[in-house]
Amino acid sequence: MVKILIVDDNLFMRTMIKTFVSDAGFEISAMAVDGYQGVYEYTQNRPDIVLLDILMPKMDGIMALKTLIAYDPHARILMVSAIQSVKMIKLAITCGAKGYVLKPFQREQLIQEINRVLELNL
Repeated sequence: MVKILIVDDNLFMRTMIKTFVSDAGFEISAMAVDGYQGVYEYTQNRPDIVLLDILMPKMDGIMALKTLIAYDPHARILMVSAIQSVKMIKLAITCGAKGYVLKPFQREQLIQEINRVLELNL
């Protein structure tokens, strides 16, 4: 079963994403409230994919992304953010993100993008 790590500081968003991905048959390996915790959970659980917010306290998503890619260059990281800036999207992709989903999103959109990232040959 595909394991997913959800990293988002917003409880409502974490819960919504958890429901969407669980209903689609994915397993939640862990959830984290900031980038530091997300990096820790990744090293402990080695999920198949990380759903990573950008704006978070302590360590933001871009720094967490860079840290995760340095730790595991084959990490499958999907940014899930409300930031609609083309510059931010390009930065995330350049830093190693395999995709970017804008909040708010539809369940089907999120699941489709997760499946696309999982199919990548890394």
